[in-house]
Amino acid sequence: MKFTEADIVKQAEIGKLTMDPDEIKRRATVGKNLVNKALAPKLPKSITPDPTWAAQALEDAKQDFKSIPYDGITPNKMVCDTTLRELPDGSWILFILAGGDTEPSPLNYTGVTRSIDMGETWSPLEPFDVGFPREGKTIGQGPTELMILGQRSTLFFSTHSKHWANDWRSWYLTSDNSFKTWSKPIEVPGRLKERTFIRKHIVCKDGRIMIPFQHYIGPDDEKDKAPLDRAFTNPRNGVLISSDGGATWSEHGNIRLTPNSRYFGWAENDLFEHPDSRITMVIRGDGLGGMLYKAESKDGGKTWPEFASTTPIPNPGSKTTLYNLGGDRVAILHNPNSKHRSPMALWISFDGMKTWPYQRVLQQESVDGPKGRMNYPDGFVSKDGQWLHFAFDDNRHRAVHYSAKLPPVN
Repeated sequence: MKFTEADIVKQAEIGKLTMDPDEIKRRATVGKNLVNKALAPKLPKSITPDPTWAAQALEDAKQDFKSIPYDGITPNKMVCDTTLRELPDGSWILFILAGGDTEPSPLNYTGVTRSIDMGETWSPLEPFDVGFPREGKTIGQGPTELMILGQRSTLFFSTHSKHWANDWRSWYLTSDNSFKTWSKPIEVPGRLKERTFIRKHIVCKDGRIMIPFQHYIGPDDEKDKAPLDRAFTNPRNGVLISSDGGATWSEHGNIRLTPNSRYFGWAENDLFEHPDSRITMVIRGDGLGGMLYKAESKDGGKTWPEFASTTPIPNPGSKTTLYNLGGDRVAILHNPNSKHRSPMALWISFDGMKTWPYQRVLQQESVDGPKGRMNYPDGFVSKDGQWLHFAFDDNRHRAVHYSAKLPPVN
């Protein structure tokens, strides 16, 4: 005969069991948890958290802090593509795709808010003038990357006329005074000026700048059409490399996730440079099994495989970002869930992404409950290496700044 927790407690209450009812409840709960654990799918060893890091993770969590730079209200609640950076003057700036209640939409614009006290307070969100009118082919606008190198800040952004499938173009502009003023927009070079998102850059050990891109070339049977007239499919991933501080760029890689040229998915790739100069690219793989994809360049980003491969890391089709913590240490911000964009988690690898022993949940679920989604984490590591400061959007209406304490360097 099977006894439920309620049955056992009832027996204790009428005197047929002499054990204290609270102890009965505790043991029943422990037993149930053991059964659930036994029935749960076994994680691959490479992504199984190491219990020896649990105490450190708890201590780190006590020091975390966060704030809300913006919480939108219908009909202007949109928050997406949150990009948090520290400017050369020491202040923080947060760019977001804002405007309207949905994206992509002609109502979308590039929004900006700033903090001079490390995220404690923020200026009111306001439109950022990228140099194009909010009409016609450039009515829809949104940021994708902010690159800070020395005193120069470079904002990459894209424009469209209605949807990313319509007149999607990509640009950048620069500022040499922490965005007190900035330049006119410039086209992203080569074929990447159309249907391309530029993502988070890295600076390699040899000083080269490397930025990943996701580009859509359309189906194989529409090659004769102009790029913007083709069906909106067939994502390709690669990197732009500059050896002269960003004055000129060369394109490398044409990585695919599937041979199906009618496939569409948002790639939103990111990079990590290993100590031996290998480059690993992680790629979001929408509708392809609920796992994160990766590709590796063995010659410092010059050549890449034709196809990416799957990793054992769960991913529901959402953007992840990598952060080089020195040597083989790398952090990842992501949703470690194959079906839903929650929780928001921080994992750390100490062996170049082979294993992920340090794992902790930063926010378990959206402010709107378990059905809400947490999206697009993007930020930077503090100069002293002790903090990972980033922003994410909570269910497309709340911009969250989160400062996560990093474990000490061994």
